[in-house]
Amino acid sequence: MSFQIEIKKSVDILKKGKILLYPTDTVWGLGCDAFNMQAIKKICKIKNRNIFKSMILLVESMDRLCQLVGKISFFTQTIILDNLVKQEKPITIVYDNIKKIKSNFIRKDNTLAVRLTYDPFCIFLIRNLDKPIISTSANFSGFMTPKSFSEIHPYIIRKTDYVVNFRREEKAIYSGSSIIKVVSDHNIKILRM
Repeated sequence: MSFQIEIKKSVDILKKGKILLYPTDTVWGLGCDAFNMQAIKKICKIKNRNIFKSMILLVESMDRLCQLVGKISFFTQTIILDNLVKQEKPITIVYDNIKKIKSNFIRKDNTLAVRLTYDPFCIFLIRNLDKPIISTSANFSGFMTPKSFSEIHPYIIRKTDYVVNFRREEKAIYSGSSIIKVVSDHNIKILRM
């Protein structure tokens, strides 16, 4: 199946509030429209995950990132762009004082974890949906993260509304993104390496 057909099918699924199993810039992920609370709850149910445990959002551009989190410091922009240019291990950044979004995927401490993806499939998916998407690994909460499609538990595949027919033979280089928090103009706190 072609790339364009998979994007179209995937976007149609997300627009209907359904769950997608898709390849990301790290591992295969379960995803949905980040603003659809019913879909987020369904992902938590599939993963046996606490609904109050926050998830990562994926965006495809600095513009969309700024729409979500507001003004981004020059230091933070440098970290993001440097990572995108080098295409090293993807970095998720936890942002403070999120006031623009009212949703349960914001942590209790009013922070939001967002990754600007450089994966072509994810970029086109988000651009065509015109919304950020949830990205959480395709495993049961607390269990090992599968590094390839073949390692995903059959139950998770069965419970997903659509499984992308693309890059199923690949093995992930990374088991997840690094997660950091920018604590000052020149300091970061590493939350997950």
